[in-house]
Amino acid sequence: MRFATVLTVVKNHQDIETMLKTALPFARRHGSHLEVICVGIDATQPGFYFAGATSLIYEDSRLEAVEHAQTLQSEASKALQTQGVLFDVQAAVVQPGALSDMVAERSQFADIVILPPPYAPGRPTHAPTVVEAALFGGRAPVLIASDDIGQPERIVLGWNQSREAVSAARHALPFFAGAKRTDVLIVDPARHSATQDDPGSNIARMLARHGANPSVVLDVQTLPRVSDTLTRHVVDTKANLLVMGAYGHSRLREAVLGGATRRMLEQSEVPLLLAH
Repeated sequence: MRFATVLTVVKNHQDIETMLKTALPFARRHGSHLEVICVGIDATQPGFYFAGATSLIYEDSRLEAVEHAQTLQSEASKALQTQGVLFDVQAAVVQPGALSDMVAERSQFADIVILPPPYAPGRPTHAPTVVEAALFGGRAPVLIASDDIGQPERIVLGWNQSREAVSAARHALPFFAGAKRTDVLIVDPARHSATQDDPGSNIARMLARHGANPSVVLDVQTLPRVSDTLTRHVVDTKANLLVMGAYGHSRLREAVLGGATRRMLEQSEVPLLLAH
């Protein structure tokens, strides 16, 4: 598997700095084409009238969003021109309600989407929307990182035999093959029986055939949440990357990150590779 197209979304100048530390070195290392979407949010809402508002106010808001997106586009293009990677930087102006659809449409054509932690201090309120759109709308794997991940030497795969976990494992195969060790971490596994294989045996076999060095690790949930157990194992083993399935549910046609996924995005101390 090759990461031919890497997508990232920038919404402010801080995001460009993060892109230069995350998506750029990733694209260079994998020989990828880097696509950057520079977003300007137009806060006006056609069809709604606010007392005291005039058409000039609405026009000013739209023009401000256009100028913001174009400024980010110019800054990102200038920063990437001498970096030795193929890239494409586009400006996009959307209203808040259309942001999810735009990101989902672009993400479905990317091999991986790289974004900063959405719940970090100072992040815009719509940052989680971008993550959700890429995962659930675009069905793309999303790497959450604030710095260059390089080639992780020790990886933890959160494994529960779900379709989402399988998807995450498949998208992470290039990382597993280059790692010194991958822990297939299973929290409170089902008992072995005549109809139940040894926990983790199938996924460990698949990873090994792709050149990985997997080790099945069984853990008891002694902490309040599964996410706490995952975090503890990652910290104790000094892992460089956590791979796990992303879970969510639909609310008024919008994907909402499930509890375990959201908690890992809030508390993880290492980069996350998520897939749905």
